[in-house]
Amino acid sequence: MSTDNSADVHIKKGSQITISGKSNVNQFSCAYTTQIAEGGKNITYNYFSNVITLNKAEIKLKSDAFDCGGKMINKDFNELMQSEDYPNVGITLIQIAVKEKVYVVDAMIEIADEINVYSFVISPRQGDHYTGSLELNINDFDMEAPRKLLGAIKVDPNINIEFDLYLEVI
Repeated sequence: MSTDNSADVHIKKGSQITISGKSNVNQFSCAYTTQIAEGGKNITYNYFSNVITLNKAEIKLKSDAFDCGGKMINKDFNELMQSEDYPNVGITLIQIAVKEKVYVVDAMIEIADEINVYSFVISPRQGDHYTGSLELNINDFDMEAPRKLLGAIKVDPNINIEFDLYLEVI
């Protein structure tokens, strides 16, 4: 039997989201520099047979708030994300399957007005600490991997989004 519930979820300070990738000559890592989902978020959920179906579980990240470690790479990253036209990256959690030692999360990811659904694993650490990662291809979002120096430097279209979250559920 399913039950409808609601909870206030707070993403606590110290939580991080990082986007990393590589080119044929180097690697890059872009850390989100603004507090994630400041304040709390009230979500409703339905729990049935080890699956939590979520409603209103959305996170909006400012696409220009990622720091890749330098002005030029930050500029390239913002151009790729089309930050001027699409100032937010959306993550909407759809459902969470509770497994033995991990959670399998289904989420809609919206980048530059393109939406795709992905599944990825989140692992509980100690207490309120959870980590996980999602690999995706930027071509799925109708983006083209940047090329620099007349094509001599090619960015791999596969990127990794790493989640390092501290959550408080009330």
